[in-house]
Amino acid sequence: MERTIASLNYPRGKTAPPVSGNDLIPRDALIGQLLTDVQSKDLILAVAPAGYGKTVLLTSLYQALRSAQKEACWYNCDRTDVVPRKLAAFLLEASGADGGLADDDSLGLEASAALFAGLIDAGLEQSKTHVAVILENYHLAQSHETDALIEALLSTESPYLHLVISSRVKPGFATRKRMLAGRVAELRVRDLAFTKSELGALARSVIPDDYGVDLGGVLERTEGWPVAIRLFLLALKEGADTKRLLEEISSRDADVAEYLSEEVLRGLPGEVRDFLVATCFLEQFNHALCEAVAPNTDVAYMIEQVQHHNLFIVRLESDSGWFRYHPIFRQYLLNQFDSLSRQDQTRMRRAAGHWYEANDHLAEAIDMALLSDDADRARALLARLAPELVSVRGDLATFLQLLSRFPRGMIENDSTLLYWQAWAKFFARRYREAAGLVASLHRNTQIGNGEEIDEGLRNQIGLLDTLSATFMDDMVSARRAASDWLSANPGVDPFDRATVACSLVLSSLAFLDLPTARRAFDLAQRAIADSDSAYGMAWVCGIGMTMDLVAGEPQQALARLEALGTGWSETPKAPSNISSTLALLGAAAHYHLGEIESAHALVSENLHMLAEHGVSETAAFGLAACLRVTAFKNGASEALTLARKMESGLAKAYAPRLAFTLRYERVLLLFRAGRNEEAIEEASSITDVQPLGERRQDEDEADLPSVKELRQIVSARVAIADQAWNEALRLLTGLISTARHGGRNLRLLQALILKAAVHYNQGDSVKAVRAFLDAVAVACERGLTQIFIDDAQLSRPLVAAAMAGFEHGSSPQGKEVDFLQILQERLGLESQIAKPDDELQTPLEPLTAREKLMVELLLAGLRNREIAGRLSMSEATVKWHLYNVYSKLGVNNRTAAIHRARSLGLVPV
Repeated sequence: MERTIASLNYPRGKTAPPVSGNDLIPRDALIGQLLTDVQSKDLILAVAPAGYGKTVLLTSLYQALRSAQKEACWYNCDRTDVVPRKLAAFLLEASGADGGLADDDSLGLEASAALFAGLIDAGLEQSKTHVAVILENYHLAQSHETDALIEALLSTESPYLHLVISSRVKPGFATRKRMLAGRVAELRVRDLAFTKSELGALARSVIPDDYGVDLGGVLERTEGWPVAIRLFLLALKEGADTKRLLEEISSRDADVAEYLSEEVLRGLPGEVRDFLVATCFLEQFNHALCEAVAPNTDVAYMIEQVQHHNLFIVRLESDSGWFRYHPIFRQYLLNQFDSLSRQDQTRMRRAAGHWYEANDHLAEAIDMALLSDDADRARALLARLAPELVSVRGDLATFLQLLSRFPRGMIENDSTLLYWQAWAKFFARRYREAAGLVASLHRNTQIGNGEEIDEGLRNQIGLLDTLSATFMDDMVSARRAASDWLSANPGVDPFDRATVACSLVLSSLAFLDLPTARRAFDLAQRAIADSDSAYGMAWVCGIGMTMDLVAGEPQQALARLEALGTGWSETPKAPSNISSTLALLGAAAHYHLGEIESAHALVSENLHMLAEHGVSETAAFGLAACLRVTAFKNGASEALTLARKMESGLAKAYAPRLAFTLRYERVLLLFRAGRNEEAIEEASSITDVQPLGERRQDEDEADLPSVKELRQIVSARVAIADQAWNEALRLLTGLISTARHGGRNLRLLQALILKAAVHYNQGDSVKAVRAFLDAVAVACERGLTQIFIDDAQLSRPLVAAAMAGFEHGSSPQGKEVDFLQILQERLGLESQIAKPDDELQTPLEPLTAREKLMVELLLAGLRNREIAGRLSMSEATVKWHLYNVYSKLGVNNRTAAIHRARSLGLVPV
């Protein structure tokens, strides 16, 4: 059966095979093998030059699949598919996938190949339907982006997707491993060449009467090339001499097609030859267009004659009046067209251009204007078409291809086209190129170059300024540009105003300026409420969730998500990359609340779309959620492996600041896993990472505050590991002050826990408990349990010390006691506190060999300095190991550790 693809506006002939002629030669054996391969292989690849019947063969395969009630889709590639947006949309619809492109895709950033492949795989998995997708003329679409999409589709190893691809050249995507695994069937020239029996069948069709043709000689001279054989037979039909043709072909192999085309035309009536030459410059044509180009011609009769003579004319669709010529035959005709006078060529092209414009085929009208050397007309037409191509249809490739044909100076002086070129680059995620074009627009404004820029265009240029800076992670410029634009444009389109307000939120968060971020977010909410954009509503929700997470308010983040609507994750009205952003931000919120299974479910469903997770601010939370959930569920080693994969996979998707965040997360994973030496080594490289992408020329230049703060956290961790207590306290005191003043509760908690651990290791249990209870007071109001669990080795003795303090007469709030009891249970301390010491059967975590040795040396009565000398390590390192031992045994001093170790049978009594 046929899968209908109708909701998107595809050009004619794009999603349906051409109509086969009556003289189609059945290739039953080849079709039978292809039908088998379609069901058993991931890919069928037909690679051969023009004229080997690839289109005819795949059309027959398509019809055979439909006759067998199999799902089959056809997609005819063209040069605009080098940016595979239409192809990806087609595949999404063919697979029945939910999500994808939004109806109001006004900010439709080009999604990654992995995102599309994941959605297509999920759609097919849900429907459990096998679909054969035939991609014709892939060589026209071949690019890095299109190859990446096909590679990603093959990498899903979906049992339900079967690709059939024809190309004149070998595609750029990898196939060798799949071929060796038997997952690819390949058709080459030798497979597509006509056999003797097929040649006989074609001869009987083209020349019903017996002309005494030496079929063996024809097959030998043409080497089975189908188009050459058909041209040969047509030439014979028009009266050519068999012997002379065979001799001529053998002496001019390189020009076989041109020679035979000439022989075919020689036998045609002059008026038919003239019609063919007059219309060959049209890539596709119908009756009305031909009448515009050749007004004194009986077009209907001419097309009938061309079809009667079997002259390589192809109807594009069964219910269409549009045709095209076979490319080899057309090339010969174009050579004849070039011999016409320049005046005649220009007249016919201009006539076609006027017809295209009158019938709203503006891309073709632009093409004709350029070919007629009427660049001014072409420029005016492209300015009319640009908003539809770039903003509505998202057909960036067509726009950029048309633009590339103009003289460069003409575009540089045309502010309207320069503006749309900047948007096209932005939508294609080529932010630096977009910024360069915006800079050119500003130069035009300053020096009065080109056309005058009206106020509306000037406002849009400012919008582009802000977005380019935001997505390039130039938060200094983004903050300034967003503030200036919002002040200067109070009454503009609400969607645009919400967009710029969101940029101000993100840049303010990079500066740790929550008050400004909240004011900007309130503005974004009010503005987006006046628009009807589902995309905008989802985007603003994601920005608000990011702000909530920076503030340490995950419950508020989840409340925003719930308010957006319960159906967003299943049937999103917004593009799937926005749904993924919301899901991963939701995962981060659930994780901080200790709701691990909820976080894990969202991470599992959306990890493959991490490259679509917005800008650095939003991406950082999604990335951290993925790593921390993985560490919690599967251990630090697996999380570190995932981090390494992320670093290479996300390098092109985000600004360098995210690489810095990723390295920070690796340091945390190592410290929390007790792998301190590795953590310190990893931490030492953080100071060499330049988050803004380039090494600073001025060493005194300040980081963004958000980056500086991450460096301080890492430095404090290293100081603790090195037992540099005073340095650690200096760093943590500053962090606590700025986090508390800025209302950033997660960072405040992180610093307070570390400060409590420092005091505990210094032997000052009073200050340790005071700092820890400060953290508990902040956390219990917001349900922030997981940060204590992540740092379990630090938290265990602090929880025990805090509970012990309560038992000795302090007066805690009831909710703080409840919160500490939750931590006891999560940390595995409840049994220790509720039962006598001798009832604890096992350590809270297994001791390492080094830690068991430490316990034995404690039992022997050695002091820290003596243990350090015995093990050839610093006294600070000894203290750190003992701290880990105390944490795992659930005690807070060496005497209790010895007693607990003996009761557990870890050392001799």
